[in-house]
This record gives sequence, structure tokens and C-alpha cells, in this order.
Amino acid sequence: MSKINIIPMPKCIKEGSADISISTVISFPKEFSDYADTFITTVKKLFSVDFTEGNGGVVLKNNPELKEEEYLLAVTKDGVVIEASETHGINNGIATLYQLITVNDDTITAPECEIKDKPDSTYRALMIDMPANYRTFEEVMHYIDICYLYKVKYAHMHFSDYQGYNLPSKKFPKLPTPDANYTVEQINQMRKYASDRGVVIIPEVDVPGHATYLNTAYPELFGCTPIEGDARVDLVCIGKPGVIDNLKAIFEEVIELFPDSPYIHIGGDEAAIDAWNNCKDCKAYMEKNGIKDVHALYTHSIKLLTDMILDLGRIPIVWEGFPRDGAEQISRDVIVTAWESLYHLPNELLEEGFTITNASWMPLYVVRPEIYDKDVPGGRWHPKDILCDWNIYTWKNWWEKSYAYNNPIVVEPTDKVIGATICSWVLNYKGDVFAIEENLAAMCEKIWNINSTYRIDEFEATLKKLVALAEKLAP
Repeated sequence: MSKINIIPMPKCIKEGSADISISTVISFPKEFSDYADTFITTVKKLFSVDFTEGNGGVVLKNNPELKEEEYLLAVTKDGVVIEASETHGINNGIATLYQLITVNDDTITAPECEIKDKPDSTYRALMIDMPANYRTFEEVMHYIDICYLYKVKYAHMHFSDYQGYNLPSKKFPKLPTPDANYTVEQINQMRKYASDRGVVIIPEVDVPGHATYLNTAYPELFGCTPIEGDARVDLVCIGKPGVIDNLKAIFEEVIELFPDSPYIHIGGDEAAIDAWNNCKDCKAYMEKNGIKDVHALYTHSIKLLTDMILDLGRIPIVWEGFPRDGAEQISRDVIVTAWESLYHLPNELLEEGFTITNASWMPLYVVRPEIYDKDVPGGRWHPKDILCDWNIYTWKNWWEKSYAYNNPIVVEPTDKVIGATICSWVLNYKGDVFAIEENLAAMCEKIWNINSTYRIDEFEATLKKLVALAEKLAP
């Protein structure tokens, strides 16, 4: 076995024969000072080693010739040099160093080597379902630490759903769920903590479905007006006068909270749209605008919402959900997360010119075991399922209603599939963190290196070391 086995495996490695002793000092240019500070804090947690600022140990260098996320790392008799041109590259190099380090009797060493590396896929994400089981501030920080250590660029935080709304709001003060929302100060700390580790938080506010939080707090602004009986409280009334302006006000707040995210996820999945047939405002809106049925209204709502996000200067992401019929009205600047292979298939989305990400339910989801009709131990698949039986161009599903059931959907390699996401749904921190630590590593290997040749036995041995590091960062 090679001395250098890390996850994801670097593309270009030149190995030496020696183990190099590293002085516990670090030097860096001003633009990398925050990342150096984070390195000092993290290496203390991981190895109980105190680094200080100085010359001759670890050196961070700005190399403008390197591309985004690319890094060079050299371990020689003169010490360690990590070069990059920007935030993500330097943190990718630092994350590699953590896996190279060994500490014995207070002596810190790393194998002599030269590494040049960059990812094949730009979109590498971990999604956490926040409202179902509210995470403490410290638990959220640990998810960010995992992203940092695993070279995951995006922490996708699903901040709203049936169970509540976890963000603060000045414009809609009844919106945040009592005792289950983060303050502005905490959000700022989360964002800074992530930024210092080369991680970007993507916020999600789910509409028009999964919107109980809106209709419970402000039914007069967002709720349907039933023709008979009761209105569904989980569905936004798209026909209500002023509803788009009010949603815009919410998303303006979200963008203000997360100014460094290029993306805003608007949800868009699993909306119980048949209820719009029982809404006075929606019926009137469809008649006025020549919209033939609630399916067309659904696509129309996704167009309105994604155009709104584009007008606000951000790239909208939506879950697979809107139908193929009428999709031509939705901007191709929208990114679609293809997950269930039920409503709008990944091959169809690509044929229509959309950019997509892969969140194939099988094997990328981590959920409660009782979700499944068959036994999936622990509510998840395992690293071997991802490493050996999946790639970025493949969608699978365990559910017989999915078009990918027993017949995976495989698309031709294309740069329109920009990455993938591990999704954790419904579970709490204790229920998902170990599964995430294992499965996220496998996903990252397969999207960092689309043509990965990592042997499963070597991967599993390396994974044990990586998970042990992740556990040391736990609160």
C-alpha cells in the first residue's frame, strides 16, 4: 500500500522515501491569515500540537497561476509548502495536510511528497434538514468542520419545512420557530466559521410546498382561501395578491444573512398542488392569466420564484419537481437538484439544457429506516454502495414508483452535471453524524475523481483514519 492514502485521492502524487519532521510554526501572506489561524486551532484539536507564527515549518503561499480550488503541496526536508490562488484551494491543501500528519511523542511528521490536485466537480455538498430536528449551534459547527476536513465546498442548510423556520426575520417577526431559530449573530458566526474553512453555506427556504411555517405564522399573506372545507396549511397560495412581493421580502432577508453564497435554494419539491383547485385566489389567478391547470400553475410558480432570485443577483437551485410540460419558460440559469427520478428525469433535464446536480436517493440519502419498504440497515446505504456502485452520472431509487427503480438512469458524461449532494433528512445530529462522516467521504472521492480507481479495501482502511479525525472535531 502506498504511504499516501487520503480521501479524496489526489490526482498527481510524487512520493519520496522519508518521513519529514515538521517544525510547529506557520508563515503566510496577509490574505491567508484567517486560514492560518483556523489551521492552528484545528491542528490543536486533532493532534494536541501547538503551532505558532514563524518561519521554517508550514508555509502558505499565494500562487496566482493556479486555478480555482487547485493546490500544490510539497513536504520536503525544508518543511511543508501549500500553494493556491484563493480560499478554496488553500483550504483544500490544508485539509490534505491533516491526513498526512502523524504525531508520535510530540514529534509531528508527514511523508515526503509533492502533490498537485484539483476536483473534477465544482459542486460538492452536504445537506442537513434543520427543522425536523433542530441542531444546536455547536452541532452545526461540527457539520461545517466535516465539510472542511472532507473538502466539501457547500453546506446546504434546509432552514424551513413543515416543522418550522430556523432563520431570524425582522420583516416577519412571527416567522421564526420559538426556541428553534438562530440569531443574526449566530448566523454571522456560522458564516464566518465556514468561510475560514473554505466552506460556503447555501440557505434553503422551501416554497411553494412544505410551507406550514408560512401559513401558520401569516395565513393572511400566504395561505389559500378555500372554496369549501379547510385549506392545506403546507401550500403557499400563488394566486393571492402580493404573495410574490412578500416572498421576495423573505428572500431578501436570506440573501442579507448569507451574502457570500452565490446560490439560494428555493425548494420547490413535493407541493400538494391539487389543493389549489380548492382555492378562490388560485382559481381566479389561473383564469386571469390563461393557466390551464394546477400543474401549469406549479411550473408558473417556479418561474416566478426563480426569476425573482435571479433578479436579486443570485443563482436559484430547485429540487426536481416541476413537470417537463411547460419547462421551457424556466430560465436555464436555474440549477436543478435531481433526486427522485419521478417528476422530471435527469436525462430529460439535460436534454432541455438545464444544469443539474446529483442527489440520487439511492445511495446518497441518509434517513429514518422506517421510510423504506425494505430493510436498509440504519436508514442508509454504505460507503461501498457509493464507491463501487454509483457515479455522478447515475441515479437509482429503492421505490417502485420511481423511474430509476431496479433500472438506474445513466446519462452520458457532461459538464452539465456539476456535482452531487449527500442529503440527511428527518434524523437528529446523533442519528446522522456517523453515517454522514462515512458516506460523505465516499461521495467526495467519486465526484472529486469521477474516474476513481480507489480499491475498496484501501479506501475502508483510510476511511477509518479520516472518521477518527472528524470525531476529534465533534463538540
